Amino acid sequence: MKKILILTSLMLLTLLLGCDTKTTQSTTLLPTTTSTTTVESSIIETTTELTTFPSTTDTTATTEIISKPLQDIYLYSINDFHGGAYLNFESFAKISDEIRYMKNNYENVLALANGDIFQGTAISNYYYGRPIVEAMNAVDFDGFVIGNHEFDWGIEKIAEYNDGLETNGEAKFPFLAANIVYKDTLEPLEFTQPYFLYENNGIKIGVIGVIGDVINSISASRVENILFLDPVTVIEEYASYLRTEQDADIIVVYAHSGSYFNYDIANLSGDSRVDVVFNAHTHQSEIGTIQREGTDLIYAQASSNKYSLFVRIQLTYDLVNEVITFSQGKTYTDGEIYNYDSEVSSIFDTYKNDVTYLNFVNQVLTFSQGTYYRDELAPWGASVIRDYLGIDIGAVNSGGFRTEMGYGELTMGELVVIYPFDNFIKTSKLTGQQVIDFYKDIYYNGGDVVFDDGISFDGTIVYINDIAINSEQYYTIGAVDYIFDKVEYDFLDGQDITNTGVLIRNLLVEDLLNSNNSFSPNSGTSYTAPLNYFYQEIFRSVI
Repeated sequence: MKKILILTSLMLLTLLLGCDTKTTQSTTLLPTTTSTTTVESSIIETTTELTTFPSTTDTTATTEIISKPLQDIYLYSINDFHGGAYLNFESFAKISDEIRYMKNNYENVLALANGDIFQGTAISNYYYGRPIVEAMNAVDFDGFVIGNHEFDWGIEKIAEYNDGLETNGEAKFPFLAANIVYKDTLEPLEFTQPYFLYENNGIKIGVIGVIGDVINSISASRVENILFLDPVTVIEEYASYLRTEQDADIIVVYAHSGSYFNYDIANLSGDSRVDVVFNAHTHQSEIGTIQREGTDLIYAQASSNKYSLFVRIQLTYDLVNEVITFSQGKTYTDGEIYNYDSEVSSIFDTYKNDVTYLNFVNQVLTFSQGTYYRDELAPWGASVIRDYLGIDIGAVNSGGFRTEMGYGELTMGELVVIYPFDNFIKTSKLTGQQVIDFYKDIYYNGGDVVFDDGISFDGTIVYINDIAINSEQYYTIGAVDYIFDKVEYDFLDGQDITNTGVLIRNLLVEDLLNSNNSFSPNSGTSYTAPLNYFYQEIFRSVI
């Protein structure tokens, strides 16, 4: 047994999970650990007992080290796939073909999904990402880093893929979340681990997974008891542990975060030195290096479109001198991969051809009279909230509508791509003065709040349906929970706060069906009848 003492300036990591020693053949289960905590003044010290594992490197690999002192390493990252929302779902079969080929023909190949992989298309949302989990299993992915959109359905949905029950799907790879803990216990999420250790041909690679400062991109109700620790501090601690206690030669960080904090990571030195960073979240195609003493830090991210589908960083490691002698990044485009992995395609076909799913996704909702962009759809969505809930004011976030609506027949599957989020509507009562102040604040200072088409402002007076707002009167306002729960907005300052339990997408469906096969967001809503959004349950059927 070995011990590690972790001191965190920002927040205590009270439970350090044991390592997952990997070879190219198998993954070792995370061990159970015990910990004791001592509190002294303002410093909290945590001593965690870690179970060590015997080496799985055989004599053949050891002999090969002598004859091959230079080892090539291929690291892949897929980030922000969003169920294929910005490409197509089948593109994952192309990604899988590349990964399988490399794993079958080269040694030292690692592939991880770097967050925001599931949520975004009808098929992935309908099955809560299960087809992608099975595809990742089929091509032996090595890990999955938790991103902000993994919380969209409630993190318990993702946890089901590591609960030991094959009936609801089971991931054969670890979920990484080194800096995500519960607020009340400061312990990590039960189904996650902070890192894993890859070992082959005499090389040990420590892989750490973290999430960046993206909590503001998650509905507050989804993370009420979740705390994101400072990622750089956590990386520093685990990198040092992996080098000193697990003898790691190379440290790789997969971070669901933009590259803005890479300079902080590059400044980590000594035993905490990081060699490679993969970024995500900002959907930027980038490959770069940060100069520093010794070997430069290399980083990469894909933009998750057909021009930047996923990325690879190749390293060459000198086993004799224990140094990286070569590093190079590569971005893969959708057009340069021609083959689809047959096993993955077969998995997808099973889900796509299910009759219940087909009936759902192919339902025609309306006929769109033109191509309408997000800035046109958002006021319509806010107006739908207002009319179908019978309240005074509706509001949405512009980012909830992810893509434009095209001309022609609009199906349920297409609507899910346009508005993929399971956002519930909450309401509160604000005084007229609160409404006026709120509206003017957004108008002058900006913010991701779009009000319904009944509100107007002439530079002096705020109106509802051309009637000046009475500063002393109460008005009921409703909004999607994503913005309603944000403390920087005024929704929570109202009285009688209520969670209606109504999904906005159900209301959008209702209004589209009421449009008599002729829809334009610029014509307002088509509300003509009592609310009927309970006519079907959305996304609750799993094969």
